[in-house]
Amino acid sequence: MTRNEAREIMMQILYEMDATKALDEAKATQLASERLPGDHAVRGGNLLSQIVQSIDEIDGDINNFASKWKTSRMPKVDLAIMRLACGEIRYCDDIPEAVTVNEAINMAKKFSTDNSARFIHGVLGAIIKDKTDD
Repeated sequence: MTRNEAREIMMQILYEMDATKALDEAKATQLASERLPGDHAVRGGNLLSQIVQSIDEIDGDINNFASKWKTSRMPKVDLAIMRLACGEIRYCDDIPEAVTVNEAINMAKKFSTDNSARFIHGVLGAIIKDKTDD
């Protein structure tokens, strides 16, 4: 399994957890271990757990930089993609931010719309710019 395929599964887990209102660290780790093989399960479970643990801060970042949109109104797929990307930006120092953004855009094109890809690119770009300005 490639890292790209693992990202897609993690995004789907975040989507499912949000849709069922079950954003829970233990559930995230469990789903990662069930759906991801080997090292991907450990790495994915850790990342998903960190995302769920800091979901309020991640959603706050998304809300701050998504002009005229709040996470409560966003399509769930787009939100799951951005949450995963924000988690990688925050917690995965070994993944270049440009790679994270590119993967998020590709997922948006695959699972959502071209408009979503542009929107996600803009939000993530603003979050990264703000992070580097600090």
